[in-house]
Amino acid sequence: MKKTPKIMKFTFRPFWITTALLLTFVTASVTESFAQRRNEDEIRKIQDAKIAIITNRLDLTPEQAQGFWPIYNEFSGKKRELHRSMRQLINTKDESRSDDQVMNNLKEIQDLKEKQLSLEKEYQSKFLTVISAKQLVELYKAERSFNDMLIQRLK
Repeated sequence: MKKTPKIMKFTFRPFWITTALLLTFVTASVTESFAQRRNEDEIRKIQDAKIAIITNRLDLTPEQAQGFWPIYNEFSGKKRELHRSMRQLINTKDESRSDDQVMNNLKEIQDLKEKQLSLEKEYQSKFLTVISAKQLVELYKAERSFNDMLIQRLK
């Protein structure tokens, strides 16, 4: 049996370490990409289910649907941003913050809640230009039942 010189063993070791690190990095990248794609698919499915429930419950005519969905999508986006901002403020670690900083966060949260109420008032009038008051009440009910259903599935 032929012995490999020690010099060759030494030169191959960095190659295998580099290869192992490269494979680990590629695997992690692919896994992260797959997880992100999966999350995007799940979010899309949730959004599709919400659209189906709202469409079914509101019984929109084609003309109403054409005017309703752009308004609803705009409203949902703005509402989502307000909720995201509130969550960020609420989830801020307060141990290292002064009482004044915490009070400022609480004031900001109250301001965001006021903005949310103003947003709802603004969009209520916009919705009423394309759907009836009864349909608007059904929209609120549909959103609530959808959220309840989603929470139940997550439990």
